[in-house]
Amino acid sequence: MELLTILLMAMLLGLKHALDPDHLVAVTTIVSEKKKARFSALVGAWWGVGHMTTILVIGSAIIYFNLFVSHSVEKLLEGVVGVMIIYLGVKAFYTLRTSHHTHEHAVSGNGSRWMLRPLIVGLLHGLAGSTGVAYLFLSTIQDKYLGVIYLLVFGAGTLISMVLATLLIGLPYSWSSNHKKINLLLTRCTGVLSVSFGVYYLYKTLFIS
Repeated sequence: MELLTILLMAMLLGLKHALDPDHLVAVTTIVSEKKKARFSALVGAWWGVGHMTTILVIGSAIIYFNLFVSHSVEKLLEGVVGVMIIYLGVKAFYTLRTSHHTHEHAVSGNGSRWMLRPLIVGLLHGLAGSTGVAYLFLSTIQDKYLGVIYLLVFGAGTLISMVLATLLIGLPYSWSSNHKKINLLLTRCTGVLSVSFGVYYLYKTLFIS
């Protein structure tokens, strides 16, 4: 398989991978708490950095050292993702209980600390998905050096895709920032979606997969 074809495949898979439902639900819940488009893009960027980090580190270890990750460990990691999504939904409801003034102050005053959340979410998503990405590569190509390049390009694809996705996702929240009732409704719906999807994801992981 030619190098260009491999890199193109990695980029396309990365672009698609970022749009997995568990990824989008998680970042949407975080985006719902902010009211500016630039914050939405930063959510996607920090998620992408976290996701790329664990994909690269764990994926490279699997490729170079021929590590085997058991199905039970994979299920455990996916279960952690489900719990995380439920937590994000509960957190969205908790945010609604705080005063509007306090919320806006948090947006402007604690931005750097707030950005740790999408970074951690990305790290966990990458941790849960790294084995599948690495095994997909190993099933088609044996060159380990090329494997690292593949993971880098794949990670770049997920980052680009998620930044674009969060920009679009953030538009209704940004627009509704001047319409308090609509914004509250959107945030509540997002919280319900996150908790519901998290419960479904956890159930599917533990009892169906």
